[in-house]
Amino acid sequence: MAKQRVLLTGATGYIAGQLLPDFRERYDLRLIDTRRENGTGQPIDGVKVLDLLTASSADLSAIFTGMDVVVHSAYQPPAGSDPQSQYDGERRNIDMMQRVYQMALDHGVRRVVAASTNQAAKWYEQPYFAGLRDRVGPEDYPRPDNFYGWAKAAYESLGFLYACGSLGRKLEVIQLRVVVPREIDASQFADLPRYRYVRELAGYISGRDLQQLFCKSIETSRIDDEYGVPFHIFYGVSNNARKFWSITNARRVIDYQPQDDSEMRFAADIARLMSH
Repeated sequence: MAKQRVLLTGATGYIAGQLLPDFRERYDLRLIDTRRENGTGQPIDGVKVLDLLTASSADLSAIFTGMDVVVHSAYQPPAGSDPQSQYDGERRNIDMMQRVYQMALDHGVRRVVAASTNQAAKWYEQPYFAGLRDRVGPEDYPRPDNFYGWAKAAYESLGFLYACGSLGRKLEVIQLRVVVPREIDASQFADLPRYRYVRELAGYISGRDLQQLFCKSIETSRIDDEYGVPFHIFYGVSNNARKFWSITNARRVIDYQPQDDSEMRFAADIARLMSH
């Protein structure tokens, strides 16, 4: 069977770095980013330097043509920390996401899988830690509490527009709200309120679970919802005993079966830190 042809944007970024070892084995890859080196200065093989916001339509056409799936993990951090700079910077990321959707639609790409974040609904953590809420799921109304999350929420609603068919054919869209895609250093939380550490444990996703989530989002053949719209939002967490974010729909739609649990992975750290 021929390998699926996958375009990975942001190919030198942090999330892409966790995905590439598996992706290189499974797919016929095309990699793009605005640089060839990752965050530690290491060159990444096969990356074409291209800016999704400034590249010409002709250059993008050559990149998108012939692809089955686009995995969009590209992100440009805002230049400043003040609200206006944050807003302006995140608007650029929304424009980049829209360009990916439109180019995918125009060039016959079947599916876009985008790296989103729990920040699209991060405000819900406040009632959760106040004991007023037990769980948040993808169907809950987005409630970001920062411009980064606002932009990711915009990615999602824009994705539904492209998936529902009102612009022509239905572009399949999956948004992955990744929470804590890193190993947790307990020492960083020793002098902080315990709920800060618990939050990391709840949102942890291991490298192999992250790879599984993305690969199944790429490979699952049918993702139509109950209304016939090929659009889903899945939370990216492992099978954590403390998880606050629901992965029920990811289990049902793409058969996501996370293998790891932060309670076991960091058991020694938890026993030491929580006992104090």
